[in-house]
Amino acid sequence: MYKIFMILSIAIIIILFFIIISTRKKLKHIKVVLDDVLSGNVNRRITLNNSEKSIADLVNSINNIVDNMCEIENEKNKKASAMSRMISNISHDFKTPLTSLIGYIELIKQSNDLSVEELREYLDIIHSKAYYLNTTLENFFYLSRLESNDEKLKIEEISLTDVIQEQIVFFYNDFIDLGITPDIKIPEEDMYVLADRISVNRIINNLLSNSLKYGKDGDKVGVLAREDDNYVYVEVWDNGKGISDKDLKLVFERLYTVEDSRSAMISGTGIGLSIVKQLVKANKGTITVHSEPFKKTSFTFSLPKSKNFNNDF
Repeated sequence: MYKIFMILSIAIIIILFFIIISTRKKLKHIKVVLDDVLSGNVNRRITLNNSEKSIADLVNSINNIVDNMCEIENEKNKKASAMSRMISNISHDFKTPLTSLIGYIELIKQSNDLSVEELREYLDIIHSKAYYLNTTLENFFYLSRLESNDEKLKIEEISLTDVIQEQIVFFYNDFIDLGITPDIKIPEEDMYVLADRISVNRIINNLLSNSLKYGKDGDKVGVLAREDDNYVYVEVWDNGKGISDKDLKLVFERLYTVEDSRSAMISGTGIGLSIVKQLVKANKGTITVHSEPFKKTSFTFSLPKSKNFNNDF
């Protein structure tokens, strides 16, 4: 009996020894990997085979923490990059018109023999540049208010049909100047939604302005409206140069701009479509974009019908 006890004791000691050695090796491996991650190798992760549950759980927790840290750092870098682009874009957007504006003012000041027609022409240019700068600044402040929920919306039952028709009339001269006949397909009966009228006007105005600017390489700009039991859907489309697959995923991102990107819209600061998205979201709607260059590029947004009113606005 004594011999059996001694054999079992020795076996247990040996097993414990190997467990301790194995655990120490695993803990050392964990430390090495963590030191590597903290040194900058953020793609490194802890991998252990055939580990007991407690160590496996510890490894999973550590890897999850590292993943979260990397995600936070990536988001921080993206925001820093976006802010850098924004500052660069603001500088570019303001420098050119400001330089032009100052130049025309200096020209007027230094010229004593300008005709009335010349003076009016220069003043029109100055007014145009000043208006552009003011609009750009307003867009920045407006987007800031939207993102901080400081923009108060007046949610009421409105005729989306009326808003669409108002915007078509507003852009009538632009259609004529570009030689584009708008393709408008909306039901004869009024379509009613619960939304902020100013927001909806701005959404459709921005999308039509966007299509006219970037769809002029084609020959068609259209508006299609339809409804189901719960929502009204409005599609604004054109057959212009379209949006690349790379930009399609980012076109609504705040401050995202690339050369020829539609996210820039009227200015190059990358806030136009961000405003559209924020307004649609604030009115409890959704918006999507699809593009097949020179065939059809469309932005489709939805708004809740009046019967779906609730107090969540």
